Amino acid sequence: MTNDVVRSTHAQLRAMRATWADFSATKRGDGLVIWYGPIRPRGMVYGLRVFWWPGRIDRPYVMVAHPEIRPRDGLTYADIPHLMFNAEDPVLSGLCLFDPAGKEWTPADLIADTTIPWAAEWLHYYELWHVTGEWLAPGVGPEAVAPLSQGEARAIEEAAVHVH
Repeated sequence: MTNDVVRSTHAQLRAMRATWADFSATKRGDGLVIWYGPIRPRGMVYGLRVFWWPGRIDRPYVMVAHPEIRPRDGLTYADIPHLMFNAEDPVLSGLCLFDPAGKEWTPADLIADTTIPWAAEWLHYYELWHVTGEWLAPGVGPEAVAPLSQGEARAIEEAAVHVH
């Protein structure tokens, strides 16, 4: 599939329903889609919120709704590796699942086949980080590599207000 292909909202909803049946979806009239569902990477079950807003947010945005992610003892939210840190409200921080410059996710991809498995993998390494103090996942570095544009940040905050 070429990069100029964009999956329709219908295709994304259908794929999520087929692959992740425990996730529920809400589609607003302005095009925002929010999925909510459980995932168990290893030890714990996490409730994920996935925001996808074609035209407003250029990639899926994933937040852990519960239990809230937390820093290791003695650290802050800003110290959590691979997190798109939201300094104003750390609970709204998103998981940094891929490097946009690396074209690892494009609008041609299905969220069900990429974003949700990547979130499960992120949470697996997050659990290991709490045990070992090291981020053991391969990647480009411990820092967030996918900062949001100001427009995307505003869109996420606007979307999160409806579910937070």
